[in-house]
Order: sequence, then C-alpha cells, then structure tokens
Amino acid sequence: MAIVTVMGAAGATVNVTVDGGDTLSLARAYARTLQDTAAGKTFSTLRSGGNMSTAGNAVGVVTVGGAYALDGAYVNIVAGALSTDAASSPVLTTPVEINARGVTAPVEVISGTLGGTTFLGGDSGGSFLATAGNDVFVGETGNFTVNTGSGNDIVDTGGGNDTVNAGAGDNQIYLGDGSNAVASWGQDTIIGEGGIQSVTIYGGDSSISLGPDALVKDTAAGSTMTVGNGSTVSGGTRDTVSFTGTTGTIAGGMSDTISAAGDLVVSQGVGNSISVTGSLTFLNGTGMTTVTAGQSTIFGAAGLDMSVNGSGNTLFVANEGNQTLDGALSGSPLHAFADNGTATFIGGNGNDTLVGGTGSTTMTGGLGDNLFAFTKGPSSGGDNIITDFGRSAGNVAALYQYGYENGGGLQSVLDAATVSGGNTTIQLSDSTKITFLGVNDLKASDFTLS
Repeated sequence: MAIVTVMGAAGATVNVTVDGGDTLSLARAYARTLQDTAAGKTFSTLRSGGNMSTAGNAVGVVTVGGAYALDGAYVNIVAGALSTDAASSPVLTTPVEINARGVTAPVEVISGTLGGTTFLGGDSGGSFLATAGNDVFVGETGNFTVNTGSGNDIVDTGGGNDTVNAGAGDNQIYLGDGSNAVASWGQDTIIGEGGIQSVTIYGGDSSISLGPDALVKDTAAGSTMTVGNGSTVSGGTRDTVSFTGTTGTIAGGMSDTISAAGDLVVSQGVGNSISVTGSLTFLNGTGMTTVTAGQSTIFGAAGLDMSVNGSGNTLFVANEGNQTLDGALSGSPLHAFADNGTATFIGGNGNDTLVGGTGSTTMTGGLGDNLFAFTKGPSSGGDNIITDFGRSAGNVAALYQYGYENGGGLQSVLDAATVSGGNTTIQLSDSTKITFLGVNDLKASDFTLS
C-alpha cells in the first residue's frame, strides 16, 4: 500500500491511499496536474450531504467518510485523509459516496479510501480514479475514463462512451449502449449486450458476454466468452468461445473450445476444438485440431493434425510441412489437395476426391466411391501411397494432362509397374510415383484419363 499526497483546500494536503495496479502512477500524475493547474481554481472542503458551487473551476475536497451530492461547475474532486503535517500519514478507512449527477462541467475525481468509493457520474463526463478499497462507478450519458485498483469493483458505464481500466480484483463490469473500451486486469465478469464494445483481457479466467460487432483481444488464459453477430476474438489460451450470430472471426487462439451458431472464420489457431453450425473457413492453423461443421474450407499449415466431421462438403488445401486431414467421421465428400510437404488424407463415408502434389502423400479413401487424382504440371511429381484402393469397386485413379489416352500410353505405364509384397507401384512421365497397397492386378479400367 502506498500514499500519494494531493493538494487540498486552504493550503492543506490530502493523503490518497493506493492499493496497487496502475493507479499509483496515475495518482501521482493527477497530483502533479492539479498542482500545476491550481491557479484560478477555487478549493473547498465538502460536507456530507448537498454541496453547491457557484464559482467556476471548483475543486471539492473530501476528508471524511459519508455521502456527498454535488451541483455546479466542479472540475476536480479529491477524496482521502486530511494530512495535518509532513510527518503524519493518516489513512481514510470509511466509505465515501460522491453523487456528481448535478455537476455541470467535466469532472476529474481521485478517491483513495480503504472503505471504498461509490461514484455516480453525470452527463458532463470526466474521469474517476479509484485507488483503494472496493469501488463502484455508475455512469449516465457522460463520457468517462474509469481506473480502479486491486479491489473487487463494480462498473456500470450507462449510456456514455467510456474507457475502463479495471484492476486486479474480481470485478463486475456492465457496459451500456455507448462505444466502450475495457482493459481487464482481474478475473472479471463483463456484460455488454448493446453498444459497440472492445475488451482486452490481461488477467484471464474471466467471463465475457457481449453483443454484436464486439472486439475481444485476449492476452491471458481460461476465459469464457459469448459474443454476438460480426464479432472478432483474437489470442487467448484454453478459452471457451461461443459466437451466437450469423458470422464471426477468431484468430490466434491456442487450445480453445470454439462454437458458432452461424458461419465462422478461424485463422492461425493452434490445437483448437471447433464446432460450427454453418460454414467454416479455416486459415493456416496448426496442432491437433478437431472440427465439426457444415461446409468447410480449410487451408492448412505445417504441423496441422485435423479431424473433421463434416455434414457438408469439405475442401482442404495443404501447405508446406507435415499435415493430416482425418475425415473418417464425415458423411459428406472431402476434396483434399496436397502440396510439397508430407500429407495424410483419410476419407469418410462420402465420395471423396484426394489429389497428390509435389511432396509425399498418403491417401485413404474410406467407404465411398473415391477419386484419387494426379495432374501433370507444377504441382505434380510427388511420391504417393493409396492405402485402400481395392476397398470399393467405384474407386478410380485419375491421370490428367499426361496424354496417356493416346497411343496406348497407359498400358505402357502398367507394363512397367513394380509389383512387390502384394502392392503395385507405377511411375508417371513427370516422376510421380503411385503405390497401390494391397493391389497386385492393376488394370486400365481402374483409371480415368483426360
């Protein structure tokens, strides 16, 4: 606990108690600014009950606990213990309530009492710096900047456009219909169903419920969030995030549990569990990832190990590095394209299309009638294994742009095939290799050409 000395009335000073967080530096800055701007201001000690200032640029000073109602042009309010001499460090321990609904000018308030401060802000706006105790801020239509210390605080912004910097306690923050920005350093409950809300989480283990077009940036872990239509969430670890609207975006989460009632864009996540009722767009994620979705468009990244249960079509485009797409639980078609890394594709119950690339690709078609496709060009030349070609009579290998439909070219490839251990390997004109596991009687009818 620290003490900051602030200029008071009649030459006296006020000891403002500070219990932690960023409020110490803010309290010192407040004291310096008040000292520098004291000329032309009228200082008075407030009494419990009603207080009226008939002069402009009034400064009200509170040195004992109680309830204070203010009217007039107050521009500063200071609440703390009266310091009688330089050697003493008295501390205010009783609660203070300041009702500034009648204040006609933007008012800057600093209050440091261990008993806590309740501040009722008015329409003129201003700032509230609460440095000690468990504090309460209730706003109306004015725009306020609110900073609280390490207590368990309550903030209700009302209808203003407010900036809230909530300290390290267990805080309750209620955001009104304005445009509000919150920095959450505690384990907070934050609710804002209307307005335009921006929340940055530093403390973690918080509960956030916001309406449409919200923006949440999480630098911590373990929070539970519900956000409305068009909202964006970024960062965070081991969060539970629910999107309730038709669209949403989440980026950079790690080990999150994510759900969406509509369509969702997920980018650069690591090891997340994702459930989307609508369409999923997945961009450059990695780690062990599970997806349950309607239609999915997935662009992988190195290290992605994804299990997909899709009720609609799934498009997967691999990138560099090792990547796995396991669609064994999917009942709808998979369309998977390999690149120059090491890819593993596992199909499900649908009729899947699995496409080789320039790297090493292992393909398992699953229960449907599947197409294993290879196209001559800049994306060909890889080493491919088909694990279950003989599982379905409807499985076909497609060779595109090789020209094998002319002059018996395919038969020449088959004649040059290597059969070993019950497996057959063919090599195409661009050095693409395809090994058919468990197949030793590969025929021209197993292929489609164009």
